[in-house]
Amino acid sequence: MEHRPFSYKNAEEFKADCAVLQHGLPYAEDTSILREALQCGTHTIKNRLLAQPIEGFDADADGGPNEQVVERYRRLSQGGSGTIWMESISVNFEGKSGAKQLWITKDNVNRFRGLVDTIHESGCPYVVAQLTHSGRYSNPDGQRRAICAFSNPLIPKENSRIITDEELDGLRGDYVAAAQLAEQAGFDAVDIRACHGYLLNELFAAYHRPGRYGGSYENRTRLLRDIVRDVREHTGLAVGVRLNVTDGLPYPYGWGCDPDDAKKQDMAEPLRLVQELAELGVSILNVSAGIGACTPYMIRPYDRGAAIPDEHPLEGVERLLQSARMVKQAATGVCVVASGFTWLRDYAPMVAAGGIRDGWFDLAGFGRQWVAAPYYADDILSGRRLQKPCMACGGCTALIKSGQEMRCVRK
Repeated sequence: MEHRPFSYKNAEEFKADCAVLQHGLPYAEDTSILREALQCGTHTIKNRLLAQPIEGFDADADGGPNEQVVERYRRLSQGGSGTIWMESISVNFEGKSGAKQLWITKDNVNRFRGLVDTIHESGCPYVVAQLTHSGRYSNPDGQRRAICAFSNPLIPKENSRIITDEELDGLRGDYVAAAQLAEQAGFDAVDIRACHGYLLNELFAAYHRPGRYGGSYENRTRLLRDIVRDVREHTGLAVGVRLNVTDGLPYPYGWGCDPDDAKKQDMAEPLRLVQELAELGVSILNVSAGIGACTPYMIRPYDRGAAIPDEHPLEGVERLLQSARMVKQAATGVCVVASGFTWLRDYAPMVAAGGIRDGWFDLAGFGRQWVAAPYYADDILSGRRLQKPCMACGGCTALIKSGQEMRCVRK
């Protein structure tokens, strides 16, 4: 199917295109299942709608949340989402993607506590702290000091260097310290972020890197597994992972792809990792795909953007939901979050409900849609049409990529 912007006038037109897909999409007219609670580890999540992480780039200079950040999350929490998977919080200074990215420290942990308290008091009972090191996207002070797992000609970076094994060893302590602070701040869970080309995800494709963190599958996935184990040992928090299951880049520069055809997924290693993470006690997996600099359409199918892919956005949605389905089958006892719903507009609730009903996933994640309308969840749970559907124009993500404060550009 060729790329085509959203133009469906009714459900029959939408279903007709879905029928052309390789696997199709789930669909349920009855969306009441989205209002059902979900037991995730020791926590009860009040409904099946999850607000995905999108960076605001508006934190204070010390990485702490200011009034603007708090107000953004207050509105989102009041909008009805059962889970808020917060934007990236750096685990150290050099791993920040920008000067205004969140960064949790002992000096600002009380402000994070105030933020989490506000979210809880405003109606959202389950808040996940996304801990990250930006890797090749690191730019803490405007000097573009990219820190790469390996040299990747498909994503060239000026002023970049390859991180050493010794530095990677030291990151384990940074993640544990950040997780302990997140626990002190009152978060319900932490995400050890491993997606979208950031450092832990990039290591998965370090096929030709020498040393303890490159070459074999065991080496390439070592750091993520070690960090999960450490955080589980040193905190009482639930642990989640937002995980890329495919990067969409050709071997040896991406993971989860057929070595002979980058457009085809090879889920053998990602599903092996999913099973190992489940055995390590990870309680929630947020499934994603793609690298923002190269394959952004795999993260968020869109109508307009810097590069229009040679696939219909529905194919991107199908890939994300099928990936979540395979992860759900492989990760016994783990709650699974699916992505890719925003492009579907008014048909998103039916697809989400169908997927949960059929056991493909447990939670439906919305990103750009909450940027357009923080109250999206109340619309869906009340059975109303979305009052302000995201138009998948890419405007909010363009602001993010340029380091500007995130907002919906639609008037």
